[in-house]
This record gives sequence, C-alpha cells and structure tokens, in this order.
Amino acid sequence: MTVVKKIKPYIFLIPALVFVILFLIYPAVHTIIVSFMEWNGISKPQWIGFDNYVHMLQDPAFWIAFRNTILWVIGSILIPVTLGLIAALLIYMLPGQKTIKLLLFLPYALSGVVISIMWSYMYRLDGAINGILKIIGFVENIKPWLQVVPANTFAMIITNGWRMTGTNMVLFSIGMQAIPDEPIEAAYIEGSSNWQIMTRVIIPMMASTTAVVVIMAIINGFNVFDIVWVMTEGGPYRSSATLAVNMYRESFVIFKFGRGAANAVTLSLLVFVAAIFYMRVIFKKSRIGE
Repeated sequence: MTVVKKIKPYIFLIPALVFVILFLIYPAVHTIIVSFMEWNGISKPQWIGFDNYVHMLQDPAFWIAFRNTILWVIGSILIPVTLGLIAALLIYMLPGQKTIKLLLFLPYALSGVVISIMWSYMYRLDGAINGILKIIGFVENIKPWLQVVPANTFAMIITNGWRMTGTNMVLFSIGMQAIPDEPIEAAYIEGSSNWQIMTRVIIPMMASTTAVVVIMAIINGFNVFDIVWVMTEGGPYRSSATLAVNMYRESFVIFKFGRGAANAVTLSLLVFVAAIFYMRVIFKKSRIGE
C-alpha cells in the first residue's frame, strides 16, 4: 500500500510526460539527426556529417539572414517593448484605461497574415505611407518600401512593432497592478513628481515583468516568419530573409530538409544563448541590487 501511494503521484504525470516526449523532445532530436543528413523527404536519407553546416556557413544568403535576424531582435526589443512600457505608464496615470487597452491590444487579435497584407498595401508606391509623405512635403522620400534594401526590413520591423505593442502594454499593466500602493503613496508624500515616481519607483519595481517581456521579444525576434514571408517572401533576392525564412525555404521550397534542419538547429542555439545571456545579466544586476 505504501508503494502504491508513492507511485500514484507519478502516474498523473504520465500524460504530460508523453506530450513532452512526442511534441518537444522527439522533434528536437529528430531535427538534430536530420541536420547531419542529405534528405529530400522522399528518398532514403544519407549521412553526410557536417556538410549541411559547412554549406550553410559558406552561403552568403545565410549571413544576410543572420544580419536581418539580429536587426529583428533589436527592433523587437526597442519598438514594441519601449512603446508598450510607455503606453502602460500613460494608462496607469490616465482615466479610460479599458478603452485605450482595447484599441492598443486589437492589432494582436488579428493574424499575422492579415496584418502583413494590410501593411503591404500601405507600403506600396501608391500606398498610404507614400501618400502621407507626399502631403507633408517629403516627395523625395517616396519609394516602394518593400523592394528597397534595407528599408524593407525596417518597414517590416515597424509593422511587427505595431502588432506587438499592445501585448507588451498588457503585460506591463499586469506588472504595475502587482506593485503595492505604499511605495507610491510614500513618494507622493515626499513630494516626488509623476516622472520621478515612474522612473524611480514603478519601473524598478517591474524588473521581473520587464525581464519576461524582453525574453519574449528576443524569442519573437529570432523566430519571426509570417510577416516576412507574406510581405516579401524574403526578397528581393533574399535580401530581407531571416533565419526562420531560410529554414522554411530550404525545407519546403527546395526540399533540402538537411539544410533546413541545420538552419533550425543553429537558430535554436542562438535563441538559447541569447536568452541565457540576458537572464545571467538580469540576475547579476538583481544580486548587485540586493
């Protein structure tokens, strides 16, 4: 009876364990194995060692995609995280929070495909962006934004920023609700201004929330695919491709699954290293603060 009681809790873990093995561990291991093979998805796979990785590192398109991915990571942190924090702080101080939150969060409720198509029309030569530039007198700046390098990458980063700002705003708002009232009230009593309260009380007390938001932004920046594929398909001439787009193209466009898997493994390692590095920096700062 004692043995049964000891085993019983672990029985309830079996469904979750099976799910993790089937949908996380097995695909990851299979992808790593395929990355060392030449395989088109139909014929028998052939073991070729590190050839896929050598080809990937020697391919100029990989380094273009790597550069673009880094730009996406930086843009995913700077634009939606910063704007989301500013929006959350303003909403915290202003009335009518529900309406403002709904308007800012609405873009995230739309699919990436819908947003990409909508913004693609706006970036056209005869689209809304160039129309606004013409109205305010910047006629010389009018261009087909998604066909010019590197303006196409920056244009898509702005699109993603518009999409993700509302999500980050909600996360920051949740973090602010968890802040106790006492420190803020004490700051008001001591005569602190709203700016001082935001920068010296509210923002420092949201360090854990900020860490989560930034980690999510880093992961999203590395994994971005839908917006790039729908708006440019990585073009023109693969100039706006990211590592995720390269992975898809190698696997499902030219059916080089080994090369696609090598891209996937490399991308996963980059995400892992970036996330670990950021978390180490955050934890080191928190220890110093203590």
